[in-house]
Amino acid sequence: MTAEYDIAYLGTRSCAVGVASFRFVRPKGYSFIPGQFFTLTLETHEGVTSKQFSHADAPGDDAIELTTRLSDSAFKQTLVHLEPGSIVHISGPKGRLGVPEGASAVGFLTGGVGITPARSIIRDAIQRKSGLDIALFYGNRDEDCIPYGEEFRSYAAAQRMAYIETLDHPLPQWAGEAGFITADLVRRHVADPAARYWIVSGPPPMVDAMKVVVGNLGVPADSVAYELFAGYGPNG
Repeated sequence: MTAEYDIAYLGTRSCAVGVASFRFVRPKGYSFIPGQFFTLTLETHEGVTSKQFSHADAPGDDAIELTTRLSDSAFKQTLVHLEPGSIVHISGPKGRLGVPEGASAVGFLTGGVGITPARSIIRDAIQRKSGLDIALFYGNRDEDCIPYGEEFRSYAAAQRMAYIETLDHPLPQWAGEAGFITADLVRRHVADPAARYWIVSGPPPMVDAMKVVVGNLGVPADSVAYELFAGYGPNG
């Protein structure tokens, strides 16, 4: 059920140049399903403006978190210049993206700031020790900014999930995968892709490319969900 709240801004952390995460006090009574999004409203010099953001936080966290690519827009500049304690307005939650009830295995095909709904779902599953079989394929431009990369690597090191990073422009010392996510890449890391529920999230060009990938993998249409992050370039 969608509701309205005025909440306080807590702080931010940057991920190289042009990407940052922002945290807000989670209001009493606010609950959501991992994968859902909310609307953030700010007073900018151009007037009151609202934008939608996927939850990057899990329901068990005490703060609401969003991660976004920055720009010179009035909205993003207002967001960047918020002072801790500033009051903003949100409404939510909204959306139906998520892991279907009864699914035992899920795969994610995502890139850049499209990672946010995947992070919410993964973080929730691990916090609850749900036993969900998780495989995350995550594409980024380079090593300078891989949002939540360290967190995912820690989960993989603890054998809580399979985590496959791939970079468009890796440096020579990069030990991970290189290039775009492909059906061959998925098959190298997942034994039976068609038996897994898949969630695809990212900018429209990436989502379009991933539709071809899931088709080549033989994933049934009812075993894949898509979330478009409009307004960004490739991988975020």
